[in-house]
Amino acid sequence: MKSFKKYITEVSKGFVKGWVHKSGTIMDTTDFNNYHIKQVIKNPSKFGLNKKKLLDIIAKAYPDAPEDYPEELYNNIATGGVDNDVYIEEYLQKKGWCMFVIDKTHGSISGWDERSTKSAAKALDDEYLPFETRKGLKLFEVKTVKPFKPKYITNKYDWYDWLKGKKQRKYVSPMAQFRESVEYVIWGIPPKDKDETLLLTAGKDGKRITKKSDAMKLLKFLVTKHGVKKARIQELDVEVDPSDMFRNPFG
Repeated sequence: MKSFKKYITEVSKGFVKGWVHKSGTIMDTTDFNNYHIKQVIKNPSKFGLNKKKLLDIIAKAYPDAPEDYPEELYNNIATGGVDNDVYIEEYLQKKGWCMFVIDKTHGSISGWDERSTKSAAKALDDEYLPFETRKGLKLFEVKTVKPFKPKYITNKYDWYDWLKGKKQRKYVSPMAQFRESVEYVIWGIPPKDKDETLLLTAGKDGKRITKKSDAMKLLKFLVTKHGVKKARIQELDVEVDPSDMFRNPFG
């Protein structure tokens, strides 16, 4: 049986993740298990940090914890036992660093505010050209802390308009009339992770999931064979702006 890592890698070839700074510096990896926070612990000087500063950030974040807790958490992050720390991540985001993930069908970038995140995204585009080199890319999420107002970009025209600061256009593909109006994507929490993430936007054949029965089979496979937790299927109307799907109907 294929491991969860190998299965996801085969479905989403071209996987890369890491950190990108608003100045253009990129720290990346193709190792699925090399968590963002682990990259910082392993190479703190690349982020303008050192072990003493990292321990200080942890100590200030957990003032009531035992005295040896910062060192314990530091070591757990270094060995992969802990896969994130919001306080260290927030510290870096305030300094202009953004976390990113890009695979064959999905991308995301997370930063402190839109200005720094957009600058970092431009560097990301220069390096990887996600919408040009990954023809199956369906969604690129842009997440900021201040304010928390995520964007869901579904085509290269909106991507480049956003990078240039232009207003989002209403783009309709010339082939839209020939394709299915509904697609399915699968979300869940991978083994050893704590947060929900978008797992699949395509089947084993690399094609869009347009039948709910196929989506159900994939969901069952991820849960029973690979230990994915809280897996769920989301139905996407490709004729609707994805950002509308996440809008609060009550304002």
